[in-house]
Amino acid sequence: MRRLPPLNSIRAFEAVARCLSFSAAADELGVTTTAVSHQIRHLESYLGFKLIVRNPRDIALTPAGAEMFPKLRDGFDLLADAFSVLNVDIEQNVLRVTTTRAFADNWLLPRLSHFLVENPKIQVELITDDAVRDLSTDRLDVAIRYGRCPRGATDNILFADTYTPIGRKDVVEQGSGTYPVIGFNWNNKDLNGPVWARWANDATQSFEVASVLNCSDESSAFEALDQGLGLLLCSNILAADRLAAGTHQSLSVSPIDGFEYYVAVNHASRAKLATKVFVNWLQVYARETDRNINPVRNHTRKESE
Repeated sequence: MRRLPPLNSIRAFEAVARCLSFSAAADELGVTTTAVSHQIRHLESYLGFKLIVRNPRDIALTPAGAEMFPKLRDGFDLLADAFSVLNVDIEQNVLRVTTTRAFADNWLLPRLSHFLVENPKIQVELITDDAVRDLSTDRLDVAIRYGRCPRGATDNILFADTYTPIGRKDVVEQGSGTYPVIGFNWNNKDLNGPVWARWANDATQSFEVASVLNCSDESSAFEALDQGLGLLLCSNILAADRLAAGTHQSLSVSPIDGFEYYVAVNHASRAKLATKVFVNWLQVYARETDRNINPVRNHTRKESE
């Protein structure tokens, strides 16, 4: 644990040593000259030696004070730089968002141009990482995460997904009951995400497997899917645009449950206007995706309201 003198006294000494004036330091700190003088005496008493020599017309630093001053000045400059970065972020509406690469590639990025056009003053920094980032430590504003949403945070859920085999249209039409399949390794082993073995056990539809391609990550699996290398058991959320465009087809009418995409917000960023605008935008576009994927369910819900 660091053993430091009172910070107000250190701050007062740094200002006096830099200005070589008690009155100028007092004006800078917004206190009286008497208060600054008191803080300097308090610091000298704590240290056990003099830092400043008071002459009739001016002041001067003692050898000990002259040795301390540059280190304190540099330290305060470093602190000022750190906090100025935070202030610039707020003033310029810089928004730091993190999510998985697969979600960014297949859902967020195709829609992000709308957000940028609607909010030209907000600068978005997108960090893709399959590991769960600490928002506070990494100075991130918003995370879009996948898994089981924490209890008490269900209002932050964007959508829940299901998994079904999909393939490029020509692959599905040419398969005739036998298909190559694509798998990938889940980064979070504890999540126990949907895999082909589970689908084969839970789903009512089956087919013969011609070959297996296993990819190291979900994004690579989507690349293989688009290359026509086989069927991929994937999230209906991430496959939504491909299915809507008609370039890909779903093979199964009996999907299995996945998890939830939900928003986590850095506590320090909750009051930030850019954060509020972005989270609201996410929720609007998530509802649109949900309506497109589940038209029957949403029509039923509308009739019951």
